[in-house]
Amino acid sequence: MKVSARFYTGLTDSQRLFLRRYGPIFAVYGFIIVLIIIGATQSERFLTARNLTNVARQSAFLGIVALGQMLVILTAGIDLSVGSLVKVSILVSAIIMNGDNSNLFVAIVATLGLGVLVGLIHGWLINELRIAPFIVTLASMVILRGIGLSISTSPVGKASREFIMFYVQKIGPAPIIAIMFAVMLVLTALLLRYTAFGKYLFAIGGNEEVAHLSGVPVKQARYGVYVICSVTASITGLLWLSRMGVGDPAIGDGIELQTITAVIIGGTSLFGGRASVAGTLGGVLLLGVTANLLVMLGVNQFVQGLIQGIIIVAAVAIYKQEGD
Repeated sequence: MKVSARFYTGLTDSQRLFLRRYGPIFAVYGFIIVLIIIGATQSERFLTARNLTNVARQSAFLGIVALGQMLVILTAGIDLSVGSLVKVSILVSAIIMNGDNSNLFVAIVATLGLGVLVGLIHGWLINELRIAPFIVTLASMVILRGIGLSISTSPVGKASREFIMFYVQKIGPAPIIAIMFAVMLVLTALLLRYTAFGKYLFAIGGNEEVAHLSGVPVKQARYGVYVICSVTASITGLLWLSRMGVGDPAIGDGIELQTITAVIIGGTSLFGGRASVAGTLGGVLLLGVTANLLVMLGVNQFVQGLIQGIIIVAAVAIYKQEGD
């Protein structure tokens, strides 16, 4: 620690700023590279096109909803309901679609509309009734989970054949779902960097009262992030339907914690005011590569949770060390 402290104090102001801003991101991607090296040396299947495609798809599933979670946390909020909303979304879309491609448009619109409705309700309760985001979304998580399990406790409904094909479609070597995630990454980065809405989010997360006094439309921006987050959860529910082919009520459990973990690993502050799209991508990839590697190595399912937890704690610890 003394050596690292001497190293840090020996840097120029610009070098310190660069280290504080980008050092944590390099640390997380360094973890990913280490995991890839381990996978490549321990399993001949790890670097195959089939496995890498699988990692890309799974990372996209988590990453899309993690982007919505990142925007919420940037404003010093949190959304614990995304996993339950994914569950309800896959069930609703499967029932409406019912294996008929003519119902595809209605199913998609209804599912995305559900996301908009949930996001608006969250925004209203937080803005107008001044209830803490943690309480609002915790209650929503329980309510939505109850609704999902009330709809069905076993697989129900059916995706249309055309919708199922969406999961396996590629553009060149890249899965279309991964490309979709990449586009959303770019759009989110542009939104945060170049739009007034993005600047509002940083201002609200930094100091809500000061932002309000400065003329920032705090309530409208908060409505926006909660709607976006809920819509990303509904999109993820649709993507899961394209993979599963049926509405499986087991889908969605634990996604809320995975998204929060990915976002925090990515350097977004739980207290708001700081976020990184590149960091969130790194957090998503770290979780995705870790889960895939443990499966490839045949690690016991119960041990997988322990190892994943250790890797996450180590990554966050390095992030904090580099960022302090």
